[in-house]
Amino acid sequence: MRRFFVEDMEKDSRHIEIKGAEFSHLKNVLRLKQGDAVICLNGRGFEFIGHIESILKNSAKVKTDTVRENKTESPLSLTLLQGLVKGDKPEFIVQKATELGAKEIIFYTTERTVPKFSEEKAGKRLERLRKVSIESLKQSERGFLPEIGFMDFKNAIDSFRDKELKIIFYEDERKRHLRDVLKWHKEAKEAAVMVGPEGGFSGEEKDEAIRAGFIVAGLGPRRLRAETAAITVISILQYELGDAG
Repeated sequence: MRRFFVEDMEKDSRHIEIKGAEFSHLKNVLRLKQGDAVICLNGRGFEFIGHIESILKNSAKVKTDTVRENKTESPLSLTLLQGLVKGDKPEFIVQKATELGAKEIIFYTTERTVPKFSEEKAGKRLERLRKVSIESLKQSERGFLPEIGFMDFKNAIDSFRDKELKIIFYEDERKRHLRDVLKWHKEAKEAAVMVGPEGGFSGEEKDEAIRAGFIVAGLGPRRLRAETAAITVISILQYELGDAG
Protein backbone atom coordinates (compact mmCIF):
# COMPACT_ATOMS: atom_id res chain seq x y z
CA MET A 1 0.00 0.00 0.00
CA ARG A 2 1.15 3.54 -0.77
CA ARG A 3 2.00 5.76 2.19
CA PHE A 4 1.01 9.42 2.63
CA PHE A 5 1.98 11.97 5.27
CA VAL A 6 -0.93 13.84 6.86
CA GLU A 7 0.32 15.75 9.87
CA ASP A 8 -2.95 16.89 11.45
CA MET A 9 -4.36 13.41 12.12
CA GLU A 10 -5.17 12.32 15.66
CA LYS A 11 -5.41 8.77 16.96
CA ASP A 12 -9.21 8.77 16.67
CA SER A 13 -9.32 10.23 13.12
CA ARG A 14 -11.72 8.23 11.00
CA HIS A 15 -11.96 10.50 7.96
CA ILE A 16 -8.73 11.90 6.51
CA GLU A 17 -8.12 14.52 3.86
CA ILE A 18 -4.96 14.26 1.73
CA LYS A 19 -4.02 17.66 0.29
CA GLY A 20 -1.14 19.61 -1.23
CA ALA A 21 1.94 17.83 -2.55
CA GLU A 22 0.79 14.49 -1.14
CA PHE A 23 -2.49 14.74 -3.06
CA SER A 24 -0.67 15.74 -6.25
CA HIS A 25 1.52 12.66 -5.92
CA LEU A 26 -1.52 10.45 -5.26
CA LYS A 27 -3.49 11.75 -8.23
CA ASN A 28 -0.94 12.70 -10.89
CA VAL A 29 1.98 10.34 -10.25
CA LEU A 30 0.49 7.22 -8.68
CA ARG A 31 -2.92 7.70 -10.35
CA LEU A 32 -4.76 6.06 -7.49
CA LYS A 33 -8.52 5.60 -7.75
CA GLN A 34 -11.55 5.49 -5.48
CA GLY A 35 -11.46 2.31 -3.41
CA ASP A 36 -7.67 1.94 -3.45
CA ALA A 37 -6.09 1.05 -0.10
CA VAL A 38 -3.61 3.52 1.41
CA ILE A 39 -1.68 4.12 4.62
CA CYS A 40 -1.62 7.61 6.14
CA LEU A 41 1.11 8.65 8.61
CA ASN A 42 1.06 11.49 11.11
CA GLY A 43 4.77 11.32 11.98
CA ARG A 44 3.92 10.76 15.64
CA GLY A 45 3.87 6.98 15.76
CA PHE A 46 0.53 5.96 14.26
CA GLU A 47 -0.49 4.54 10.89
CA PHE A 48 -4.02 4.93 9.55
CA ILE A 49 -4.90 2.14 7.13
CA GLY A 50 -7.90 2.88 4.96
CA HIS A 51 -9.28 3.32 1.48
CA ILE A 52 -9.95 6.28 -0.79
CA GLU A 53 -13.59 7.33 -0.54
CA SER A 54 -13.43 10.08 -3.15
CA ILE A 55 -11.00 12.13 -5.21
CA LEU A 56 -11.90 15.81 -5.54
CA LYS A 57 -10.23 18.65 -7.41
CA ASN A 58 -7.76 19.53 -4.65
CA SER A 59 -7.91 16.64 -2.18
CA ALA A 60 -8.66 12.99 -1.61
CA LYS A 61 -10.94 11.73 1.14
CA VAL A 62 -9.82 8.60 2.97
CA LYS A 63 -11.91 6.50 5.35
CA THR A 64 -9.89 4.86 8.12
CA ASP A 65 -10.40 1.11 8.53
CA THR A 66 -7.65 0.40 11.08
CA VAL A 67 -5.29 2.43 13.26
CA ARG A 68 -2.08 0.81 14.42
CA GLU A 69 1.03 1.85 16.28
CA ASN A 70 4.21 1.87 14.23
CA LYS A 71 6.87 -0.23 15.97
CA THR A 72 9.90 0.36 13.77
CA GLU A 73 11.56 2.98 16.00
CA SER A 74 14.98 2.29 17.45
CA PRO A 75 15.31 1.89 21.24
CA LEU A 76 18.19 4.37 20.99
CA SER A 77 17.15 8.03 21.09
CA LEU A 78 19.79 9.48 18.80
CA THR A 79 20.48 13.15 18.06
CA LEU A 80 22.79 14.08 15.19
CA LEU A 81 24.50 17.45 15.66
CA GLN A 82 25.89 18.18 12.22
CA GLY A 83 28.08 21.11 11.25
CA LEU A 84 26.39 22.97 8.40
CA VAL A 85 27.80 21.86 5.05
CA LYS A 86 27.62 23.24 1.51
CA GLY A 87 25.34 22.57 -1.44
CA ASP A 88 22.81 19.76 -1.26
CA LYS A 89 24.76 17.81 1.36
CA PRO A 90 22.31 18.73 4.16
CA GLU A 91 19.51 17.12 2.13
CA PHE A 92 21.59 13.97 1.72
CA ILE A 93 22.40 13.86 5.44
CA VAL A 94 18.75 14.34 6.43
CA GLN A 95 17.62 11.63 4.03
CA LYS A 96 20.07 9.05 5.35
CA ALA A 97 19.80 10.04 9.02
CA THR A 98 16.02 9.66 8.81
CA GLU A 99 16.37 6.23 7.20
CA LEU A 100 18.82 5.17 9.89
CA GLY A 101 16.54 6.18 12.74
CA ALA A 102 17.85 9.49 14.07
CA LYS A 103 15.35 11.18 16.37
CA GLU A 104 16.74 14.70 15.91
CA ILE A 105 18.93 16.30 13.24
CA ILE A 106 20.38 19.65 14.24
CA PHE A 107 22.62 21.67 11.91
CA TYR A 108 24.88 24.13 13.67
CA THR A 109 27.36 26.82 12.64
CA THR A 110 30.95 27.27 13.80
CA GLU A 111 33.74 29.73 13.08
CA ARG A 112 34.84 27.47 10.18
CA THR A 113 31.37 26.90 8.73
CA VAL A 114 31.27 28.04 5.10
CA PRO A 115 27.49 28.38 4.42
CA LYS A 116 25.80 31.38 6.01
CA PHE A 117 22.01 31.78 6.02
CA SER A 118 19.81 34.74 6.73
CA GLU A 119 16.75 34.01 8.88
CA GLU A 120 14.59 33.96 5.74
CA LYS A 121 16.88 31.56 3.88
CA ALA A 122 17.16 29.34 6.94
CA GLY A 123 13.37 29.06 7.09
CA LYS A 124 13.15 28.05 3.43
CA ARG A 125 15.99 25.57 3.82
CA LEU A 126 14.34 24.06 6.88
CA GLU A 127 11.12 23.59 4.92
CA ARG A 128 13.04 21.81 2.17
CA LEU A 129 14.86 19.56 4.65
CA ARG A 130 11.57 18.63 6.29
CA LYS A 131 10.15 17.56 2.92
CA VAL A 132 13.20 15.37 2.36
CA SER A 133 12.73 13.83 5.79
CA ILE A 134 9.04 13.13 5.13
CA GLU A 135 9.88 11.30 1.90
CA SER A 136 12.52 9.27 3.73
CA LEU A 137 10.05 8.57 6.57
CA LYS A 138 7.61 7.05 4.08
CA GLN A 139 10.29 5.11 2.20
CA SER A 140 11.82 3.61 5.34
CA GLU A 141 8.41 2.91 6.93
CA ARG A 142 9.29 4.77 10.11
CA GLY A 143 6.61 6.07 12.43
CA PHE A 144 8.18 9.22 13.86
CA LEU A 145 9.36 12.22 11.88
CA PRO A 146 12.71 13.52 13.18
CA GLU A 147 12.97 17.03 14.57
CA ILE A 148 15.15 19.23 12.33
CA GLY A 149 16.63 22.57 13.31
CA PHE A 150 19.44 25.14 13.05
CA MET A 151 21.57 26.42 15.95
CA ASP A 152 24.92 27.99 16.56
CA PHE A 153 27.66 25.87 18.10
CA LYS A 154 27.23 27.09 21.68
CA ASN A 155 23.47 26.52 21.70
CA ALA A 156 23.99 23.07 20.21
CA ILE A 157 26.29 21.86 22.97
CA ASP A 158 24.27 23.60 25.70
CA SER A 159 20.95 22.18 24.50
CA PHE A 160 22.13 18.59 24.66
CA ARG A 161 24.49 18.60 27.65
CA ASP A 162 22.02 16.46 29.63
CA LYS A 163 22.09 13.56 27.15
CA GLU A 164 23.25 10.26 28.63
CA LEU A 165 26.04 9.85 26.05
CA LYS A 166 27.61 12.80 24.21
CA ILE A 167 30.42 12.42 21.66
CA ILE A 168 32.25 14.97 19.54
CA PHE A 169 34.20 13.56 16.62
CA TYR A 170 37.49 15.39 16.19
CA GLU A 171 39.52 14.71 13.05
CA ASP A 172 42.88 14.87 14.86
CA GLU A 173 41.90 12.48 17.68
CA ARG A 174 44.10 9.38 17.35
CA LYS A 175 44.09 7.81 20.83
CA ARG A 176 40.38 7.31 21.54
CA HIS A 177 38.11 5.87 18.87
CA LEU A 178 34.36 5.35 18.88
CA ARG A 179 34.76 1.66 19.73
CA ASP A 180 36.64 2.63 22.88
CA VAL A 181 33.86 4.97 24.00
CA LEU A 182 31.16 2.38 23.38
CA LYS A 183 32.94 -0.20 25.53
CA TRP A 184 32.05 1.96 28.55
CA HIS A 185 28.53 2.92 27.45
CA LYS A 186 26.96 -0.37 26.38
CA GLU A 187 23.66 0.37 28.14
CA ALA A 188 23.13 3.91 26.84
CA LYS A 189 19.58 4.60 25.65
CA GLU A 190 20.13 8.14 24.39
CA ALA A 191 23.04 9.81 22.64
CA ALA A 192 24.02 13.09 20.99
CA VAL A 193 26.79 12.83 18.40
CA MET A 194 28.53 15.93 17.06
CA VAL A 195 30.08 15.82 13.58
CA GLY A 196 32.08 18.80 12.39
CA PRO A 197 31.64 20.98 9.31
CA GLU A 198 33.85 20.67 6.24
CA GLY A 199 36.52 22.85 7.85
CA GLY A 200 36.55 20.83 11.06
CA PHE A 201 36.53 22.12 14.65
CA SER A 202 38.88 24.63 16.14
CA GLY A 203 40.76 23.59 19.27
CA GLU A 204 38.73 26.08 21.29
CA GLU A 205 35.44 24.58 20.07
CA LYS A 206 36.64 21.09 20.97
CA ASP A 207 37.57 22.27 24.47
CA GLU A 208 34.19 24.00 24.88
CA ALA A 209 32.41 20.74 24.00
CA ILE A 210 34.53 18.86 26.52
CA ARG A 211 33.53 21.32 29.23
CA ALA A 212 29.89 20.60 28.33
CA GLY A 213 30.46 16.88 28.93
CA PHE A 214 31.16 15.67 25.40
CA ILE A 215 33.65 12.84 24.94
CA VAL A 216 36.20 13.37 22.17
CA ALA A 217 36.59 10.43 19.77
CA GLY A 218 37.99 9.63 16.34
CA LEU A 219 36.70 7.43 13.54
CA GLY A 220 39.95 5.82 12.48
CA PRO A 221 43.03 6.75 10.47
CA ARG A 222 41.24 7.97 7.33
CA ARG A 223 39.84 11.48 7.08
CA LEU A 224 36.15 11.28 6.19
CA ARG A 225 33.92 13.84 4.52
CA ALA A 226 31.38 15.39 6.88
CA GLU A 227 28.44 13.57 5.29
CA THR A 228 30.32 10.25 5.31
CA ALA A 229 31.19 10.69 8.98
CA ALA A 230 27.56 11.40 9.89
CA ILE A 231 26.27 8.24 8.22
CA THR A 232 29.11 6.16 9.66
CA VAL A 233 28.48 7.37 13.21
CA ILE A 234 24.73 6.78 13.11
CA SER A 235 25.16 3.32 11.58
CA ILE A 236 27.66 2.23 14.22
CA LEU A 237 25.58 3.50 17.12
CA GLN A 238 22.40 1.90 15.80
CA TYR A 239 24.29 -1.39 15.48
CA GLU A 240 25.87 -1.21 18.93
CA LEU A 241 23.10 0.45 20.95
CA GLY A 242 20.03 0.39 18.74
CA ASP A 243 18.34 -2.21 16.53
CA ALA A 244 20.39 -2.29 13.31
CA GLY A 245 21.95 -5.51 12.08
